[in-house]
Amino acid sequence: MPSNAAVLTSLLVTERERLLRYLGRYLDRATAEDALQSMYFKVIAVAGEPPIADARNYLYRLAHHHAVDQGRSEARRRKLREAAAACLEEEETPDTARVALARDELERVARAARALPEPSKRIFMLNRFEGLTQREIAQLLGVSSTTVEKHIQRALRLLDQARSGG
Repeated sequence: MPSNAAVLTSLLVTERERLLRYLGRYLDRATAEDALQSMYFKVIAVAGEPPIADARNYLYRLAHHHAVDQGRSEARRRKLREAAAACLEEEETPDTARVALARDELERVARAARALPEPSKRIFMLNRFEGLTQREIAQLLGVSSTTVEKHIQRALRLLDQARSGG
């Protein structure tokens, strides 16, 4: 008497197309093929005792269980994808808003920098963009270090007000 695994494997081969159509009621073609392959690994591992009375019925029950399991797995994956997409959308919205706010803030500061009174503007640019020290700026312009310091503080105060929206 052939083993359960041998009977089921033989039946799986002969019923392959019918099983695919059966699985196709529940699954797409590729997933049905995967389920059929998983079934093959299950049937070759079926114990020999006790003998299976109705091998065909056993095979279709196995197919049905695979289809249900695949459906549940797909539903879980879909929920996870939807949850991940929702999280990403939530994260994108504040980031987009933050970028817009930062852009507005930068524009206000740039406008304020262009509008700085000339001595403060020049001294600030030499210090922050050219990298000159206050002493070097004082020597270059022929003014005291205290004057340079006051112009830099004035420029920083005006730029900070612009950044704050004031």
